[in-house]
Amino acid sequence: MAKIIYGISGQGFGHSTRSKEILKYLASQGHDILIFTYGQAVFFLADEFEVFEVPGLGLSYKDNKVVYLGTIYANIKQLAKQSRNWTKISRRFKEFNPDIVITDFEPLVAILAKLNRLPLISIDNQHQLTNTKINVNSKYKKDLLADRLIIKSMVWGAKYYLVTSFFQTPIKRQDTFLFPPIVRQEVLDLKSSKGDYFLVYQTSKFDGLIRTLKSVNHQFVFFGSGSDSREGNITFKSFDSREWLKYLAGCRAIIGNAGLSLISESLYLGKPYLAIPLGRQIEQIINAQYLQQMGYGRFTHRFSRKVLDDFIEQLPKYEKNLSVYNHSDNKQIFKKIDELVGGLV
Repeated sequence: MAKIIYGISGQGFGHSTRSKEILKYLASQGHDILIFTYGQAVFFLADEFEVFEVPGLGLSYKDNKVVYLGTIYANIKQLAKQSRNWTKISRRFKEFNPDIVITDFEPLVAILAKLNRLPLISIDNQHQLTNTKINVNSKYKKDLLADRLIIKSMVWGAKYYLVTSFFQTPIKRQDTFLFPPIVRQEVLDLKSSKGDYFLVYQTSKFDGLIRTLKSVNHQFVFFGSGSDSREGNITFKSFDSREWLKYLAGCRAIIGNAGLSLISESLYLGKPYLAIPLGRQIEQIINAQYLQQMGYGRFTHRFSRKVLDDFIEQLPKYEKNLSVYNHSDNKQIFKKIDELVGGLV
């Protein structure tokens, strides 16, 4: 059995929800694990695993758009903070004496793996943008180039890259392997049904979103407002995991950002998806483009009544396409992790 340090990006919940399934599997195989993470992931994982909190790097946003210079500036500040805590962080790393390091877009453990000459495995979706051939509209090519530079600066030098995605792209490197998205067990256990409401998940404010939802004769359940209330045809819900899963299983369709985790869960449950990617978040834009190209939903930068009406009108088409979606579980990537960990120890 191996001793594994697992670094996890703490920005948002996508990295930690994906990693939690892998962590549970590694623990079930008898491996000893210490997590290096920060932010929301600390609270999400600390009840079940041993967590060591570190300063974190991430993306900076303004007006729902990624700010590249702001990202660089914020990360430089965090690196300075890390340097002050470097002795403590390095000591904890060496005390654990890992055999292998795994990272889900967390750069500090990648650096420590290199400094201590330990094998590094990267498991994320970001490296699909750098290690595979992506088709993207020409107007997004500059943002894709900038994002690739950020990804390469965050995590580099892994021995293997395991990439999760709901769409296939040609692999450019022999050290890279593409897998279906990791779906958490709570979602795998759900029984999907088609209710009479739309599920809306927004953590960022979009002008006119609420006003537009109120203008149509449909019911909406809105998560992300931070409160429980009702206004006309909209039920606002504060986030609660069990409530969220209940409404996720029973909704007709989903309206949300274009992050991989929620799109993957919606596809697994057969729910059409209206994707509104964060501006200049090229990863979300690419997810939304492929979602639309595959016929599973609609992609828009600007939410409007016309967009909503069109999405609702096309629901039968999306539902038909989703009926033949390959509902994969997580066994494929677990098998590869077993192979790699066994070969590196």
